[in-house]
Amino acid sequence: MRFCSPFASLTFLASLLQLAPALAFAQALTPVCQPSVSTPIIVATHDQVIAAGLRAEPPLTNTGGFGFAWPDMQMGVIKTADGYEWFTSDGAYHPRQLWEGHWVGNNNYGSVVTTLGTLDNPLGAGIPHDVTISPNPDPAVNPNYASYGYIGGGSVYQVPEGMTGAGNLIVGYHAELPGNTLYSVHGLAASWDNGLHWTDLGEVIRPNQSLALKLAPGFDPMGAGPLVLSPDGKYFYFYFPDWPAGTTSTTHVSVARVLAASLVEAAFGSSHPHSVPFEKFYEGSWHLQPGIGGASTDLMAKQPPEVGGYLDIHFNSALQRYVMIIDNDTTFYYAESVDGLTWTNPISLGDFTDGANTIAVYPTSVGLGEDPNILDKKFYVYYTFLHEENGGLPRKGDSLRRITLTCP
Repeated sequence: MRFCSPFASLTFLASLLQLAPALAFAQALTPVCQPSVSTPIIVATHDQVIAAGLRAEPPLTNTGGFGFAWPDMQMGVIKTADGYEWFTSDGAYHPRQLWEGHWVGNNNYGSVVTTLGTLDNPLGAGIPHDVTISPNPDPAVNPNYASYGYIGGGSVYQVPEGMTGAGNLIVGYHAELPGNTLYSVHGLAASWDNGLHWTDLGEVIRPNQSLALKLAPGFDPMGAGPLVLSPDGKYFYFYFPDWPAGTTSTTHVSVARVLAASLVEAAFGSSHPHSVPFEKFYEGSWHLQPGIGGASTDLMAKQPPEVGGYLDIHFNSALQRYVMIIDNDTTFYYAESVDGLTWTNPISLGDFTDGANTIAVYPTSVGLGEDPNILDKKFYVYYTFLHEENGGLPRKGDSLRRITLTCP
């Protein structure tokens, strides 16, 4: 993933989102929590990342000089009987190769890496499964697949009991096209075997701005954050900075949604796996603008430009609100929402770089309870620490770091 890409995603209470937008935006909302923030700790050192890359399977035979770029985007995590399974992209090149009698790799950058570890050691001591997202058996599902210069996923949703495909996984991926033009899209992929293989389900979100190099704003505005089911089980939501047509800047926060039952049925309910259309929220309506190229409303339009970038949003059961972490490469911000449309003014959590030429990117909030995707009064935020001059790889001095946020 290129390093200036603002990311985002979230889901929230669908029933509350039916409130009249004029009423929602007129509400004065103050945060329930003024979080205290711990000193960052390192949970995966540079040397540990390098060592994990040497263990990875399929083996990294030719990384294009990039090394084992882990984590190269926001992470997904599920809790199992054996610990925690983590998912994120390795940004290295993955050439097509014959391994253990099967062809693997896609001659592209990016992947989905699965590791089994703990909250204190996401890498674990085992073998990282570093696999690429395979094209859909039906080329019509995603005719753009061959054009991507990067395709990698991280945030994972595990289908619960009672839904079609229970136990299977859906990953949100970030794809860039063509090559390094700094224009990206968001898509989904599915796994029937706990992440050993991934099948592309197609694109679901594109910016409002069409691909036009002369208007490139200097970063790609689409992310790969988590799909989180709303508590009523009706919708999945994806939050992202959109790129309005004819402009050179992005929205702070835009949102799109899809019926959850329709998506999992399309992915796992037939022999023809695919996605279904998302719809963007625009001027008070969910039904006017498609996820692919439609216009969207900026839910934080009054915020200054620096309050924008990577977005990570999860439901907090203690607060009964959604919590958003915003990361502009250096400073993290915190905001809350009751309905997913109206947000509190973001609170600065501090600068998490370490002097000049370092950046802190890809924030991922993780709860400490039975479901790591639900937060409580105390939760972790993981992020990748990088030396900006080594944004190209192999990275030097990079690490996975973590802060703890606590609500009094």
